[in-house]
Amino acid sequence: MQKLTKIIATIGPASDSQDKIESLIRKGVNVFRFNFKHSSVEWHGERIKRVNAVAKKMGIPVGTLIDLAGPEIRIRMKDESISIETDEELLLSERTLKEAKVKGFSITRPSVIDHLKDGQHVVADDGAFSFTVVKKGSAVYLRSHTKGVLATNKSLNIPGADFPLPTLIDRDLEGLKLAAAYEVDFIALSFVRSASDICDVRAEAKKHKITALIVAKIETQKALDNIDSIIDAADGVMVARGDLGVEIPIEQVPYYQKMIILKCIIAGKFVITATQMLQSMIASPLPTRAEVSDVANAIYDHTDAIMLSGETATGNYPEKTVEMMRRTAMFYEPKHQEDIRTYIQYSAKDTTAMVCDTAYNLYRRYISANQEIAGFVIFTQTGNTARILSRYRPQVPIYAFTPDKNVREGLTATYGVIPLPFEYHSTSEVGLKELTKATKILSEQNYIQKGGKLIVLHGDQWGHGSGATSIRIL
Repeated sequence: MQKLTKIIATIGPASDSQDKIESLIRKGVNVFRFNFKHSSVEWHGERIKRVNAVAKKMGIPVGTLIDLAGPEIRIRMKDESISIETDEELLLSERTLKEAKVKGFSITRPSVIDHLKDGQHVVADDGAFSFTVVKKGSAVYLRSHTKGVLATNKSLNIPGADFPLPTLIDRDLEGLKLAAAYEVDFIALSFVRSASDICDVRAEAKKHKITALIVAKIETQKALDNIDSIIDAADGVMVARGDLGVEIPIEQVPYYQKMIILKCIIAGKFVITATQMLQSMIASPLPTRAEVSDVANAIYDHTDAIMLSGETATGNYPEKTVEMMRRTAMFYEPKHQEDIRTYIQYSAKDTTAMVCDTAYNLYRRYISANQEIAGFVIFTQTGNTARILSRYRPQVPIYAFTPDKNVREGLTATYGVIPLPFEYHSTSEVGLKELTKATKILSEQNYIQKGGKLIVLHGDQWGHGSGATSIRIL
């Protein structure tokens, strides 16, 4: 039985050794995330090389994702942290404070300080700290409503504000150079505001000949206001619930999670559900019941992927966390026996979409007749047919055979798709020889057993990019 929902794990000190990476892949990780808001460029480069080397040795396609800061705001301090009391006023400075007698901090986007208004609400560290802006002449202070220890590099949010910030900062540009050097598969942009932010990243990526898929992180009200055009412009979407739950009322986050996932399924774009999914497992070997329910709920929502952040980056139990996520996914995926089209209307705009719809109809007919289907087999040049078929969320794997390494790794975040290498002659048709070779690969890797049925989708000829035109029962 194959896990269909993909798992994304963030690399950090707790998970960056060769042995840990290999163990996490065996536990079920499909994509490793590199949070570019932390660590040096060199650190990330070394770990990306390490992940690629381990994946190559294991013969398993594993995706790499760089998470860029984008137009977000982070705290900068001289020291690692400061202790804050309730009603204390902290100076918000344009530069990092060097004098110990002046208590406060700077931010990565100092230009926004001039735009702050007296009485405006500000939060930090995913909502753990709450402040009110206090203007005293030319100086700006933040009056604290909470007490605790605030660390440097934590997030700072100004809910409802819309500042004229550039899409990318200098460090993001360094990240794009790294993505080009190591053929990174996904580039996620934080705090996307509109489709134009995605276009800016694409234009910059094109300069470096980057083929990575662009992921829009939805974290603000403005992104929600522009959600349809953002989904259309991006290759995939991340429901980044941490900052989203700060920027909008927290009780609204589950609604928007379901809404965004549904829109992405209809559009055929992969969608990632992220943030605090198994947060307590940073310190505990077992999650809370509510956290397991959260993971299950995302699977019931038909998300493509579920993501771990601090749980695998700095937590004490990265492997146990991934194992818990995998077990939860595998228990709840078979519960999706309903036909997803009872509440989703798909558009079939071209031949490939029509063929995928027909193939899914065939699959449902077999299921209703109590006959098992072992999976779908797709011969694809671009991965497009696999993504379109994945929209239907069949409860069997989609084995996508493709000769292109970038295409294989780009499918590692798509629900149910198991990408596999396959060499072909550009002039050949998909015939008995190719089918025999594909089933032999599946059998040798223990994906299928003798006597099972497969639904096969392919085009008329390899390498022409014309999409799927034929369906076979094998």
